[in-house]
Amino acid sequence: MAKTNLAALLGFLLCLAAGCGPQKPEPLYGSSAEHSTYAERYPASMAAVRTRYADDEKRARESMGKLDAYPDELNAPSYSHYSEVVKRADASGKGGDFVQSMEETQAVQRFYDEEKQTIQQKVGGSVAYAAKEKQCEVELYGPVAGALDKAVEKQLEERMRAHNEAQRYIEDHQDVLGKANIEKLQKQADEIAITSYIAHVHLKQHKAELEAMIEDASAVQSTLDRTINEANAVLQDPNASKTAKDVAKKRADTAQAAKAQTEVEVQQAQAAVKEIEPRITQLEADYQKALDALLAKIDEKAKQAPAAK
Repeated sequence: MAKTNLAALLGFLLCLAAGCGPQKPEPLYGSSAEHSTYAERYPASMAAVRTRYADDEKRARESMGKLDAYPDELNAPSYSHYSEVVKRADASGKGGDFVQSMEETQAVQRFYDEEKQTIQQKVGGSVAYAAKEKQCEVELYGPVAGALDKAVEKQLEERMRAHNEAQRYIEDHQDVLGKANIEKLQKQADEIAITSYIAHVHLKQHKAELEAMIEDASAVQSTLDRTINEANAVLQDPNASKTAKDVAKKRADTAQAAKAQTEVEVQQAQAAVKEIEPRITQLEADYQKALDALLAKIDEKAKQAPAAK
């Protein structure tokens, strides 16, 4: 029996050494590094990921700094229920349902931010045309643009809250939490869930995205070289039309600019990835410390609260 157990143990260790342990799942889709459209956007996309990481880390730290003041914003809630709101908001931020909702929300928000001017112009133009048809002489572009911004912001907020268990808990316990506190509690639950999401999930997603893009660097450079060579071949072809040469010139210029920026961005991304891991670890620890301090303050306020009659 002892020999059998020893053999099994040795076999298990050898299997691990040979890479028979749990393996990373195969990606569901391949790299686009050989595609010119991706390669041309590659350096700008990499810079955008680094920027989003820095912005999210900053937002999380700013939000963490406000947690201690949260209990002072409320007027005599049921502190046991308030504590439950905080715990559920934190747990939601780490849960798959909220994470998926945030990914969808952020994708929509990025799209709207990038296309806002065009969307506002088209909607504003349609409204202005309809008003003119009815002989209504009034400036509508500004109000329409503002209304669009507010509508998108409100709908994204509602979508996010629908996936935050703390928001449901607040709605179910309005009476004991105090109806005058509900709006502030909803905002606090938003911020706690988002901060938990950033600290535990989103920064790691940024890191993984940067690492995947770094792996594409060599293939992207080859694609840009190929694009430049193909464009130059058209430019040097005496039989190519002016239209074809104009397009080729645009392709060559775009690829050259991307090629010049790619090396710089890759170096910055490689340096960032080395720094990100310890920063994420520290942020997680600091967030947990701030959350524990908030819960401790709520418990202290509960002890100081007048006994219920």
